[in-house]
Formats: sequence, C-alpha cells, structure tokens
Amino acid sequence: MIDSLPFGLALLTEDEQVLHVNAAGRATLGRRSEPPPGGRPTSSPGGALSGGGPADALAAGGDADTECSDALVDVDGRRVIARAFRDITDERRAARRQATLSHVAARVALAESLEATLDTVAQCLTASTGMTACAAIVFDGERARLRVAGTAGLPADYAERFRGALAAAHEVLPAVSAFRSRRTVVLDRASGEPVLGMLEDLDGDLAWQSVASFPMVARNHPVGAIKTFWPGPPPDGHELRFLEAVADQAATAVDNARLFADAAASSRRDEGLIGAGLALASELSLPAVLTKIVQLACTVADAEYGAVGVLGPDGLLEDFITHGIPSEGREAIGHLPIGRGILGALISDARPLRLARIQDDGRSVGFPLHHPPMTSFLGVPITVRGRIYGNLYLTEKRGETEFTEEDERAVVTLAAQAGVAIENARLFSEAQQRLALEARHRLARELHDSVSQALFSMTMETRGAQLLLQRAGLPDDGPLGERLDHLRQLTQGALAEMRSLIFELRPEALQEEGLAAAIRKQAEGMSARTEIAVDLRLPKRRLALPRDVEEQVYRVVQESLANIAKHSAARRAVVRLRRRGANRQELLVELTDDGVGFDPSAHEPGHLGLRMMAQRIEQLGGTLLVDSRPGRGTRISASIPLSRSEARLGAGDRIRTSAAPW
Repeated sequence: MIDSLPFGLALLTEDEQVLHVNAAGRATLGRRSEPPPGGRPTSSPGGALSGGGPADALAAGGDADTECSDALVDVDGRRVIARAFRDITDERRAARRQATLSHVAARVALAESLEATLDTVAQCLTASTGMTACAAIVFDGERARLRVAGTAGLPADYAERFRGALAAAHEVLPAVSAFRSRRTVVLDRASGEPVLGMLEDLDGDLAWQSVASFPMVARNHPVGAIKTFWPGPPPDGHELRFLEAVADQAATAVDNARLFADAAASSRRDEGLIGAGLALASELSLPAVLTKIVQLACTVADAEYGAVGVLGPDGLLEDFITHGIPSEGREAIGHLPIGRGILGALISDARPLRLARIQDDGRSVGFPLHHPPMTSFLGVPITVRGRIYGNLYLTEKRGETEFTEEDERAVVTLAAQAGVAIENARLFSEAQQRLALEARHRLARELHDSVSQALFSMTMETRGAQLLLQRAGLPDDGPLGERLDHLRQLTQGALAEMRSLIFELRPEALQEEGLAAAIRKQAEGMSARTEIAVDLRLPKRRLALPRDVEEQVYRVVQESLANIAKHSAARRAVVRLRRRGANRQELLVELTDDGVGFDPSAHEPGHLGLRMMAQRIEQLGGTLLVDSRPGRGTRISASIPLSRSEARLGAGDRIRTSAAPW
C-alpha cells in the first residue's frame, strides 16, 4: 500500500535504521532499488536518512530540497518511525523567483537613480539563480552610447571594457544583438561560434560556460539589455521565462528613472526660468545683464560652458562674454572669436541650433590651441526690438551626451527674457543720461540767473566807479584807481570763468551745431583767456555722429584744452577732428601743444584727468594714446570705431576695453 503513495515514505527503526523506502521516495532520493534490510541507503548522494521533525530536511539526490515529517506507528507490535517526505526544490526556486520579482518591483516603485536600481536588479538575479555574474546595459541614444549601468559579480572596470568593445564596432556582441533584435540571445562557449573571439577582450577572463542576454523593452521601445553569465548550460524553460520577466521589470525601472529625471530636470528648468526673470528684472547695468544671462542659461540647460556673443553692424561678433572658462584659460586661448564656423552658422541663420557633436558638423572649423574640449552644442539668438542683438552659445551638457528639446525650449524662453532685460538696461541708461543732462542744464540756468548776473553787475558797478573817479579829477593810477582797476579785472575774470563753466554744463553748440562747432567755441574761449594760439583743423560740415560719441569726445577735448591752459605753458596748440578709414568708419581726435611736456608713466595727482579721458574713449570701444616727454610738448590722440558706435542701442550699451599705455 505504501508503495502506491504519491509522496516519499520511509520506515525506520527508533535508532534510525532504514527498513523500507517506497517508490516515490526512491525517485526523490535518486535510488532505484530498496536499501538492504537493516542498512542505510548508502548510495544516496545526500548520505543517510536522518531523523528529526518537520524542520529537518531528508537528504535528496543532487541539489534537491526536501521537507519531511515523522510519525510513530505500530507495525506488528513493533514501534516504527514513518517518515513522509517530498521534493520542494521547484517550490523553493519559484519562491525565490517570486521574491526577486517583488524586490525588483519595489525598487522600481522607489524611483531611485537608474544605476542604484540596476545594481539591485543584477544582485537579485545572481542571488536567486545559478548565474555567476550579471550586467545591466542601457541605451543612451546611439550605438556607441550603450553603457553598463549596473553589475553584480563583475570586475570594477567592466563598464570601461564594454565601452572599449563597442568602440571596436562589435555589433554582434550578445547584449547588442539582444537590444537590436529585441530577442533573447544565448551563446555557449563550447559552440565555437565566431563571435566568441570578439568576446575574449571583454569576457575572456571571466568564469562562464554560457551567456544569455535578454532585451529590455519599455513602451515598445528597446532601452537596454540584461547580460547573464552561467557556469553551465544556459537557462531554459521556467528559468528562461523568469529572466525575461525580470528584464521587463528592469526596462520599466529604466523608463521610470528617465521619466523621473526628465521631470526633475523640467522642474529645475522652470525654477531657473522664474529665477532668471527675477534676476534679470533686478539688474539695470547692461554688462551685468549680459553676464547674468549667460550664467542663467548654463544653469537652466545644465551646460558646462556658455557665452553670449554681441553682434556688430558688420555681422561679426564684437563682444563675447563667457562663463565656465577660468580667466587663465581665456588668456591661454587668446583672441576672442569673431563669428566663424558653428558660431557663424547661427549668425547667418538666426534660428536655434542643437548639435550632438560639433565635430560632426561640416561647418565646424575646430578650436584654437588651449581651448577646452567641447562636443554637444546649443545656440539660440537673442532679439531686441525685432533686431538680432546677439546669440547664446552653450556647450557640454552635464551628465548627458547632448542637449534636449526641453533644454532648447527653456533657453529660447530665457533668450526672450534676455531681450526684454537688454531693452530695459538700454532705457535705464538713456534715462540716466537724460537725468544727468537735465541736472547740468538746471545748474547752468541757476548759475546764469544768479551768480553770472551778480558778477556782471559787479563789473558794471566797478566800471561806473572808475568813470566817477575820472569826473572827480582823481588820477587813474592812484591808490583808489588801481584798486578799482584790479577789482574790475577780478570780476571780469570771474565772469569769464562762470560763462565757461555754464558752457561746459550746457554746451548749446554741441546740441545745435554739432561736435566741431562746440570744439571751436571751446578753443576760442580758451585762447581768449590764455592768449594761447589754437589752430583748429575741423570739418566744415557737421559730422553725423551718435549723441554719446559727441558728448564723450567733446568732454575729452574740453579736458585736454583745460590741461594745456593750466599746465603746458604752451604758446601754440593744434586740434584735429576727422573721419578716416576705407569707409570713413573711424573718428580721429588729436590735440598737440608745444609746451613743457610731462612723463605719462609717472603716477602724479594731475594724471587723474588722463585716466578719466581714457575711460570715456574706452566706453566708445576706442583707444586713447598719450605721447609726451618733458621739454618736448604733448600729443593726445583718440580713435573711435564708428561702425560699432553708430549701431549702438544707447550710450554705454557695449563696452570694449583697450589698454591705454599708462
């Protein structure tokens, strides 16, 4: 009767001697014959049948797991242990698989980093199966961008080794084949297939007999592959289906991790754009605005390097503000770009431009010596009042191989905000200049209406006193006459100085007649006061110049003439003003005198005026040169590029610095 039972049953004496094992028990134990009477089943790989309760496992053949339970029974008046047992290997294997699937599902739900999740998947697979190692490989956009993102049981440099194998164009690698075909790829080391030779550099030093690679597919798109190493034959049947299920869950993990990363990046971009709007709205200095724009663009798009290029009227870059490159790096690179290659492509076609590899674009002309390596690129134009003001350039997307469409949309939005900020800075600059001009005009009116009139009255009163003195018959060269004459000279001099000051505050000739006429009046006034002969070589017609150029050049000439009058002891001075160059796109201003001269390199208090003059010319993008030596007179010349100045959005909008010789 016991031989017909579907489970194993062994009869044992109280001292654990085997009396009988039924057919099902022998099959479980791997035995084909009954044990000898009164003996132990010596042929069982697991050793003797052992006693114990339900928690003790009865030895089984191979790697089988068993569970058993004992009961004491009477057989013909003899107490016998009846031990029932069964093979639970498949049940435990199924439980381990279910636990693995549950663990992987839980990690997927945690939305952790992709690498952490795939490391867990690989570790769970090696722990729940007979494989020796596992690698999770994900897809980043191109064949060369398949990368190892999680491992278990593999060398620390396996990711680098896999990258090298891909670089060698091993399209037939098992993991790549599984990814491409979306099918499981199994390879046995004993098969002698040609692909085994390609695996020697990658997997030759690893202990494996077979490799099985399973595609990871999420939402009908391949996202990677799971590569497993086995010490024996490859998996089949239930185990193969289990591994395919884990690969599906891993694909979901990859998809979720990317969706989470995209959502986090989108949130950062939105926060960055909001912060950009607030930051740009609070900044009114144009150089500071341009610097802030490129910094914010790098933050919004996660770019390593950034630049904003300002276009001149000739279509080339006239200003280039960078971010991410240290000052010593900029000095090593040398001169700034003028707008060729990829930068020129964005200038000629003012539309957003996004490249995965700059080097692969036919318009690329390479980088100068000492330039940091750059691969990914995103360029967006900046528009101000319907005109292309410049471009935003971003390179080297952090943590990714290229910039995304979301990055492009965010930077386009930032560029629109930048255009508004640039216009605000221009309006603020104009308002500041207008307020300063109005303040000067108001002060000039007040001085004219009060102090100037009082000085004029004093002059007239003094002259009246001199006439009365003459009528009284008193001599002009007497004590009283001399005092009156001295007083009249003082009041006339003070009146002349006051009129000069009023003209400086409100040079009507500059506004009404232009720069040449204003310089002429200033020089004539200085000559009348000092008896220094001034030779004026000025255009006969009014020069059409931007307002800020006229204002700054006039102040430079004014300061130079004042210095000649006060310090040079000159007898003669020359003032030249003209346009020069092939297209008359440069304004030249030159003042020379035959005075005592000076040493421009000496740090003396009187040289403050020279520094202020240099700063005025620098603001126009020009240079100021001083040529003087003691006893040799002085020559001051300034050159201003009108091609840039005439296209300016407002005074001080674009500042180029040229080093003055002092």
